[in-house]
Amino acid sequence: MSDSAAHTRTVAASREVCLWLTPKIFASLRHPTEAAEAFFDHYAGWAGRGDRLTLNFCAGNGDHILAYRGSAAWDDTFDWARYNCYAGEDVGHHTHNRSWLSRVREGGERSHNPYSAGPMFLLSDETLDYRTLAGIYAALRGAAAERGIDLTLLEYLEPGPEFCRSEWKTHLHPEGARGQADAGGNIARGVIDVTSTLTADSRAYAAFPHGITDGLITGDFVAAQSAAFVRDFGLDGIFLGNQFGLLGFWDPANAPEPTFERRTGITRFFEQMRKHMADKLIYWMDSYWPADVEDRAWAMSRENYYLLDAIMVCNFAVLVERTQMAPNLLSRFGLRGRELAGRGAPRVLFSFDFVDPWYWYRTYLDDRRTFLFQHEVYADLGHRAEGVTFFANDTFGHFVWPDALEQTRAVILDAASAPHVT
Repeated sequence: MSDSAAHTRTVAASREVCLWLTPKIFASLRHPTEAAEAFFDHYAGWAGRGDRLTLNFCAGNGDHILAYRGSAAWDDTFDWARYNCYAGEDVGHHTHNRSWLSRVREGGERSHNPYSAGPMFLLSDETLDYRTLAGIYAALRGAAAERGIDLTLLEYLEPGPEFCRSEWKTHLHPEGARGQADAGGNIARGVIDVTSTLTADSRAYAAFPHGITDGLITGDFVAAQSAAFVRDFGLDGIFLGNQFGLLGFWDPANAPEPTFERRTGITRFFEQMRKHMADKLIYWMDSYWPADVEDRAWAMSRENYYLLDAIMVCNFAVLVERTQMAPNLLSRFGLRGRELAGRGAPRVLFSFDFVDPWYWYRTYLDDRRTFLFQHEVYADLGHRAEGVTFFANDTFGHFVWPDALEQTRAVILDAASAPHVT
């Protein structure tokens, strides 16, 4: 791959660039410096000296945050996102791969989840522990500092069981993760319900060194534990993925009844996140639907958005209804112009879709229509967003190919320089 540093113009410094990165980029987890430097060199056209760059590091599915026992337990190991497609513990690679062969290669399927997911196999047999993870964070910060980049570093917390094994969600506290998700074409349980309660657990956690008392609200645990993890690793914040807090993924029809109790519990979760995170950052990935739909279907009260620092507007081709892209963006812009609890509206990040770090499809090749449609929507409305975000490595650990990057970067630069009527 060629180096983007040859280009003279970078994405405007006033626009935030939020890149998602996984450990798959490292040939060796314990020697991360070379790959960290290659990452910043490859994306030099997106964030150069003096620009604002946010990095959402996705070690796994966030289960390592929930199970984290504290700074005295940095030698604890945990599973990480080292799979081409993680099919879950119940299905396993042999069953998943046979289904994939039957439906996709022999059956000719080209659009549904098993095609998008691909076969299941391991990309690495290295183990990851918290001490090694701290070394990765340090390598990323060091490589950014050498290039004069003011790096904001977040860690990813996924509500569901995708990407790797979930010790906390699946084994330790399944009562707190009662929802289900389509993980690589297989229905798996283990999606956190922030309104649920936990059973007693004597195991020590970073935020609960004496264990969990019976009846602790799951959302309260998540908030306190996330803040403890961020503090201990010197991070700038947390990135809540896949409509975290809103049970029933991606479709209003999947949402549980929006009762008063559920609405109250969801609001409590976001309030607890803000309380525990204090001045640290909270980024949130939306449901693919506008704010009014999230309110009506999922009981996401409007005031919750003002507890967030940024919202990622999801445009991923495997799930998005193209007719919802513009309405979703406009609904986020509609949060502006007011304050709640002394906080203004969250920043809006427009998501582009090149590759997936956990599944094998490449959107700019496999669903080019949606890839180009994202460009059209950005040309019309993107200038109103505070930034852009995208997955920076594919499921094999490689960066996005330069041609697709440059095509998208040109759209962003053109939108920034064009006259607009707001």
